[in-house]
Amino acid sequence: MCGYSQPWNGPQIKRQARSKLLNSKLSASIVAESLKRSSLKNKIVYVESLPSTNTYAWNLIDKGKKSGIILTNNQFDGKGQRNNNWLSSIQGGITFSLFFNRKLPSNQLGVLPILAGLSIQEAMLNHAITVSLKWPNDILLKNKKIGGILCESNTRGKVSKYIIIGIGMNVNDDRKSLNESSLHHASSLKIVYKKEFEREKIISSIIDQLEVNLNSFPMNSKDIIKKWELTCSHINKEVAFKNNSLSVSGIFKGLNSDGSAKILVNKQLKKLTSIQIT
Repeated sequence: MCGYSQPWNGPQIKRQARSKLLNSKLSASIVAESLKRSSLKNKIVYVESLPSTNTYAWNLIDKGKKSGIILTNNQFDGKGQRNNNWLSSIQGGITFSLFFNRKLPSNQLGVLPILAGLSIQEAMLNHAITVSLKWPNDILLKNKKIGGILCESNTRGKVSKYIIIGIGMNVNDDRKSLNESSLHHASSLKIVYKKEFEREKIISSIIDQLEVNLNSFPMNSKDIIKKWELTCSHINKEVAFKNNSLSVSGIFKGLNSDGSAKILVNKQLKKLTSIQIT
């Protein structure tokens, strides 16, 4: 298995007996009814509580499933960058994965998290919400992290056999459901807009837009990268990152054709992959 883009590295959610964020559970039927362009509306699998939607997707692939959507109301052992976990609060956030039997050039798999991030940004505009993107996989709102992406694939030769796109986002999480230490860099739709959102409609909007962009991928790769750069929160700004355990700073100049970052360091353009910038 090859992993591309480490997911949301943000707030750790407090484990609690039962959240009072909403009175209703996530409804897979409402998600299906709300999908307008997806080919997967009849392939939704809902599990009330899961360690990881991506792991569950791999299990279904091992059983012969070709494509589908995994939804959960509570992810309690989500995969994260550098072995960090991302936990969804019960009935507050959204956590789901899409998987496809899809052949893609291996040199384009690094663009998948870029495509996913752009798809989320475009989908949120349908709800009058403007988010920005942070390389390689973070979703920001008002300069605070509200979500992230984990794209995984397995390859045969120079092409993928299966791809998985996992997404987690804080939607109706309130301040009490986020760790106090996370509030200076993390947020949710509810915290910013002071109202609750119908999570099913957010999920269906994202899935629809993801499939629209995926249907033309990788032919639309250049366009995806160009649009992503327009929504990047740190384009042409100084960023800090670790390179071989050393802290380095440079100017983020955009993306290469394979989704890697172009960072200007001491007047030299560096190509960086799979790192975390601050």
